[in-house]
Amino acid sequence: MAEQTRAPSESRALPNTVRFRTAAVIAVAVAAGIIVWLALRDTGSGNGKAVSAADLKSLATSVGHPIWWLGQVDGDTNELTRKSDGTIIVRYLPPGVSVDAQGQYWSVATYPFPGAFAAIKRALKAGGATQIKLAHGGLAEYLNSNPNNVHAAYPGYAYQVEVFAPGGQAVALVQQGKLTSFGGPKGGTLVPKPKAASPAGLRSLAGSLGHPIYWAGAKKGYTYELNRNPNGSLFVRYLPPGVRVGSKKTYLSVATYPFTDALAGIQRVAKQKGQRPIKLAGGGLAVYNPKIPNDVHLAFPGSNYQVEVYDPTGETRQVVASGRITEIR
Repeated sequence: MAEQTRAPSESRALPNTVRFRTAAVIAVAVAAGIIVWLALRDTGSGNGKAVSAADLKSLATSVGHPIWWLGQVDGDTNELTRKSDGTIIVRYLPPGVSVDAQGQYWSVATYPFPGAFAAIKRALKAGGATQIKLAHGGLAEYLNSNPNNVHAAYPGYAYQVEVFAPGGQAVALVQQGKLTSFGGPKGGTLVPKPKAASPAGLRSLAGSLGHPIYWAGAKKGYTYELNRNPNGSLFVRYLPPGVRVGSKKTYLSVATYPFTDALAGIQRVAKQKGQRPIKLAGGGLAVYNPKIPNDVHLAFPGSNYQVEVYDPTGETRQVVASGRITEIR
């Protein structure tokens, strides 16, 4: 199942008054050799250029070290900026935004930093920050007061990475395993072990979490496999009789993701070219791309949780349209 799939969010530009961290905190951290803070919130540098994924891969080969980014975002222009100190910044410009444009957009910086991994550990010990464990042994941190900015590093690499995304999205992007590189560690998340769950167990879990868990209803003879990710996402997979928990094969799956004002997000996506809406009972709305028939996203009014339904048989649209996707009660 495409666990990291998300419906595109609204415009990622914010006013220039938004800042990553207070000057005092930055000064202390830099002086202590804990982090390097880059002004990714600043507007276009004046020497950026549009590049492709292939260009970034080629650059990583030529400079001899990894270049981190968030992967290709459909419709966005990858803006590359190189600085004299060796810093490389990849900025994501939404459709219609020109290279070097004023404004704040998703950005990922790779910069030389001997002992970068140890520095992240020191930042966490200093207090006031939250840890994110990354795949491949990586480690990231962010100030609790500022989810717009995340620093990351990996063992054996003398480079620190900074991820900026306004609207508090930086933390979510890193937690989802979007941070990846050319010439170095790839993305991905630390996946906890799945386990079998009963309907009663799922209901109890939903009650303890204080938010809904969606599923496709009871299915006689099937095992309900529960998988919980550190980012708050939950997955209920339907395993046919005889299939063991943890099977590598794909089956009908229903995911519940934290997503602020989820219905508004689905409504925005539904207006995009090539997307098809499905009206649901209770004012809910689903959206899918006919070119990807196995995958449908949906949400309901007043919910801060988005639902993704995946069915490898291609029957996802029918499953959703039938009204089978509900909160477990």
